[in-house]
Amino acid sequence: MRNLWAQLKWQNIVMLILAGLINAVGVTFFIAPVHLYDGGISGTAILLSQVTDGSLALFILVLNVPLFLYGLKRQGAVFTVYSLVAVAFYSLGALIINDVLPIDVSVASPLAGKDLLLCAIFGGLISGTGSGLTIRFGG
Repeated sequence: MRNLWAQLKWQNIVMLILAGLINAVGVTFFIAPVHLYDGGISGTAILLSQVTDGSLALFILVLNVPLFLYGLKRQGAVFTVYSLVAVAFYSLGALIINDVLPIDVSVASPLAGKDLLLCAIFGGLISGTGSGLTIRFGG
């Protein structure tokens, strides 16, 4: 355990926190409000949250658990900790945007309205930046 903490870099953790929050902004401000769907786990979480009226943040966390376990087995503990940080802050950001901030993201994007093309472009660019930063910094 001590060896694990020695291998972790605080700069990577800070950047992974930022990456998770960026990803949350892209998905919750642009993609989810207009019923577009991201690929992979994020898209599945968006779909499930809209079909069941459940929490997007909870679905993001729960659906990533098998990937954390697989990552621990294949890539090791450092990768798994970095991934946990990024996904935890992605989920926390989605929770804050959806449930805490006084912004209505339930029917339209607060920044692009109901324009699907703008939402797809901005949501893709922003969440892609968050995902790219996650990969760049070890998650």
